[in-house]
Amino acid sequence: MEECPLTQLIQLPPVLEPFREAIEQSRTPFIRIQTQRGTPALFESKFGGYPYLPKDFPHPVDEKGNPLRFLAQYRLDHLPPLSDLPTEGMLQFFISTPDDGSLGSNWDNLSDSRNFRVIFHPAVTEDVSLLCTDFSHLTVDDDDEYFPVDREYALAFTLSEEIVGLSDYRFERLDISFSEDEEETVWDSWHEQFSNGGHKIGGYAAFAQFDPRDSAEHEDYSVLLLQIDSEEETDDIMWGDVGVANFFIRPEDLKKRDFSRVLYTWDCG
Repeated sequence: MEECPLTQLIQLPPVLEPFREAIEQSRTPFIRIQTQRGTPALFESKFGGYPYLPKDFPHPVDEKGNPLRFLAQYRLDHLPPLSDLPTEGMLQFFISTPDDGSLGSNWDNLSDSRNFRVIFHPAVTEDVSLLCTDFSHLTVDDDDEYFPVDREYALAFTLSEEIVGLSDYRFERLDISFSEDEEETVWDSWHEQFSNGGHKIGGYAAFAQFDPRDSAEHEDYSVLLLQIDSEEETDDIMWGDVGVANFFIRPEDLKKRDFSRVLYTWDCG
């Protein structure tokens, strides 16, 4: 875990300088996730591989009773502090891999968790004798063309900060204005400076198409629990055609440690 100093003065290109006040006001902390090839222990943070599961904890299943595929987990006591996140325990993310390519997301009801699951373990044991180590009951197809993570990764975390990007629904709420002639130049520069991409916890989200929270139904899902982006250089993490996945929670549910109504979405270009 690393902590980088938060920027005191944002360096802006001239085209964005007129919007400095709004840009500065949108600055928010987040945790950047770096992937590292390796074989983390069951009780460590990771993408892919096998999950942390106490022996008395059942493996989550989808609506048809099939085991969900483990996507990611992170140790909360290994993170830099971020507002309202628990400081202990483990947060896990599971998705299904049906033949329709939906990867467990129901685009008609994004908080329908029948085919994905976010699980919170309030405490973590490092005693492997208490954990499930036999995963032979899982029928995992290593050549699954849909599952986004092709190998196991260890994770490293850095506290940073960012500015709202074009695709996050909160961009439209900034108090800024520009002429129609300036629009393309401003948008291009804004996207280049503040894309909100990459793997992360908290902060602003990136989308390949649009932010589904730009509606009264979903606008209160303002906390980003996890964003997993595609890695174009290696293809080892790939959501469809270079897409990105996000898991959101409402602040009041996070404070109650209630992860039963998470909003899960992914999209690609």
